[in-house]
Amino acid sequence: MSRAMVPDLSVQTCRPEDLSVPARDLWSRFRAADPAFRSPYFDFRYVLAAGEAAPESQVAVIRRRGEIVGFLPFQRRGRLIQPIAAPLTDYHGLLSAPGAAVDLAAVVGLLGARRFRFSGLVGDGGGSRLSSRPAMVADLSDGFEAYTARRPAEFFKDKRRRGRRLAETLGPLDFTFDADGEGVLDLIFRLKRAQMRRTGQHDIFASPWTMPFLRRLSTLASDDFGLRFATLRAGSRIVAAEVGLRSGSAYHLWFPVYDAEFARYSPGALMTLETLRAAPDQGIATVDFGPAGEDYKRDFAEPGQPVFEGDATAGGWVEAARAAANLALAHAPDLRASMSRAGRRLDRRWDRITACEPRLDGRALAASQTLGDLGRRHPRTSIGLGLGLGLGLMGLVAD
Repeated sequence: MSRAMVPDLSVQTCRPEDLSVPARDLWSRFRAADPAFRSPYFDFRYVLAAGEAAPESQVAVIRRRGEIVGFLPFQRRGRLIQPIAAPLTDYHGLLSAPGAAVDLAAVVGLLGARRFRFSGLVGDGGGSRLSSRPAMVADLSDGFEAYTARRPAEFFKDKRRRGRRLAETLGPLDFTFDADGEGVLDLIFRLKRAQMRRTGQHDIFASPWTMPFLRRLSTLASDDFGLRFATLRAGSRIVAAEVGLRSGSAYHLWFPVYDAEFARYSPGALMTLETLRAAPDQGIATVDFGPAGEDYKRDFAEPGQPVFEGDATAGGWVEAARAAANLALAHAPDLRASMSRAGRRLDRRWDRITACEPRLDGRALAASQTLGDLGRRHPRTSIGLGLGLGLGLMGLVAD
């Protein structure tokens, strides 16, 4: 265990499995006190499994005047830190005692890091330069019928019609939703990897730790925690499947796939509706679709709490480069906004690469492959993308 201190605040780090029993009890109390942390990603059982799989995983134990006031699960990548098990951990952040008001940037500095990169930070964003999106949540606390009564009737009518046509084409529909993922997880891996290759994303499942992590989670199922598998069959054929993560009454949709051959029948949407229908009977009150972005989420869910994307920095070249860019673009707000959007897209690519590839040589190879793919897909912007990726690689070296 390591320790860092500044006046009034100190930070110790340890592996998740080394966190003491009293500290784990505090973790549970902090989480129960704030609905913002009900996500399964803040369940300590998830953090334990992540610590076993993800390289350089740690938990920061944050104290104020000797008293524990917060925890930050993270993974190190040089002088950069990321959420533990990034890029798989959709929601993350500093789990703190009610009213503790812990400065995230100060914690980053105490950890000896230059910055903490995040894409789904829960809680106080702590910075005006961060971008935010609402979490999209389906409220099932009063049951499925009450949920559907609040949604547009035409949407459900359309899906019933598509379901009938799919059954006429392939055979009767059969839906399952349980903890038995035998064979389903392999199907999800195969289709997700094909999708990432097709869309030019970094293949997160090519990493040596990501698939073993999900396989490990699949062995930890209990009544109130673990992976759940939704499958929709038409006749004898699986046309859609999804793995999600449960903790208590909260469920987070994670990796959906569907058979593109039958896209006209919306098999993914049909599966999601059946998941929402089945969830209340299993004690699930909220289903989280992740941060807003994809259009389909608005069909199923309403905006909930905001989550933040950006970074918390502790000085160094990151702040210097940001200050220089702000000065240069002070009189060009449209250009600044455009570059900011492009920067976020590149940051997301770098986040995936850095999280999945702990070694610098692996990151460089992945960056080269990404640049080649982007150049083929967007030849008119290849110079700008190359510059952005080059700057990103310099940042990785500096970190």
